[in-house]
Amino acid sequence: MGEQIQVFLSGHTLACATSCKVNISSDDIDVSCKDSAGFANTIPGKVSWTVSSDNLFVVADYTKLVDAMLNKTILDLTFASVDNFSAATSADSDGHRIPSGGWTSAGDLYYGKVTVSSIDLTADNGAVATYSGTFNGHGALTKGEDSTNS
Repeated sequence: MGEQIQVFLSGHTLACATSCKVNISSDDIDVSCKDSAGFANTIPGKVSWTVSSDNLFVVADYTKLVDAMLNKTILDLTFASVDNFSAATSADSDGHRIPSGGWTSAGDLYYGKVTVSSIDLTADNGAVATYSGTFNGHGALTKGEDSTNS
């Protein structure tokens, strides 16, 4: 289920996430020639990756991301299944089900360094405020658990 996949920044999830998206792409290099019989032929080139997260507005997380963007800070990002999903059994006063101590990463997907490339705040009249953040990969994307942030 989608709610079991989380984005972790420096070991902690962004509060009240509503969705996340991961994009990994390759810049293909054209190696077509006269012998390609009129068809394109490519080989993989540089790989790039981005992660985005949509969240209900929480001042602490929003300002942390804006500060990281303004200061051009490189952050540690992991996207993974949560290891303690079944521990979220009782709701807090806002109706949120979060394990005591917060979510923990199962270390089953990927991690790497990122910079904040965009952050958008939406605060419509009569609606819950939300924000979206986009993170650009800074170097390699690695499979497994980030031992520096466990």
